[in-house]
Amino acid sequence: MKHNIHSLIILIAMMFAATGAQAQDADKIHAEDGLFNHLSVGLNTGLTGVGIDVAMPVHKLVTVRAGFSGWNIGKINFKAISTATEITSMQMVEEDAIKRAQMVDKVELQVNPNFWNFYLLGEVHPFHNQPFYFAAGVFFGSQNFVHFKNTNEGALGFLYDANQKVEDYNRLYRTNYPPIGLKFGDYIFTADENGNIDVRMKTNAVKPYIGVGFGQHLAKTHRVSLAVDAGLLFWGTPKFVLNNGTEIDSSGRNSGITGALKWLKAWPNIQVRVAYKIF
Repeated sequence: MKHNIHSLIILIAMMFAATGAQAQDADKIHAEDGLFNHLSVGLNTGLTGVGIDVAMPVHKLVTVRAGFSGWNIGKINFKAISTATEITSMQMVEEDAIKRAQMVDKVELQVNPNFWNFYLLGEVHPFHNQPFYFAAGVFFGSQNFVHFKNTNEGALGFLYDANQKVEDYNRLYRTNYPPIGLKFGDYIFTADENGNIDVRMKTNAVKPYIGVGFGQHLAKTHRVSLAVDAGLLFWGTPKFVLNNGTEIDSSGRNSGITGALKWLKAWPNIQVRVAYKIF
């Protein structure tokens, strides 16, 4: 009986040793450098949204990663001030359309932030045995970063009529009164002929990207890896555009929202990625 137990222990030890040797051999295989010889699938989250991507090596120091990320925060309602209350010219105030507009000082607007992109990135790992890398590539996707609409469909006809009167007054008397609409910082959102406000904050569809990272997208000796990226998407200067394609001019050039948008020519990105190496 005692001899049988010793034999069983030796057999189990030999099995573990063989399994360990096979695992080490597999790890060595997975750690080999090469062209398109490995593939990982990752889930990521960050300031560009939540997404999925794949990564593979194209050189012993270069990895290519392609995927999709995006987010939709949901609809947010807020009250915007009508500029009709700022009209003081007695001749215009006597107009019925202006009177109706001045009876409403605030209107509820709905803002819907929405951002999604496909991307293709090349990552250079300058130090072969260190998890630091440089990243560069391109994001391409949505141009409409934020969408503004009134919550009551077709309810802003009074703002449209009042704005038409202001435009007529400016043409007739060669004045330069600002349009009548709803204030958003340095901008005035005017209603269309259907009594709606439909404004989008637009950026470039193609957004070059540069950044740095730390971690691994293709684990050397394990299946699961973790990496963190930090960089900038260069999307141009954001613009507010009406639904007919007309760009809205700002009343302030270097302050308020206008100044912030001029500064925000690039969208910051911090992204965390967890990946699983398939082969």
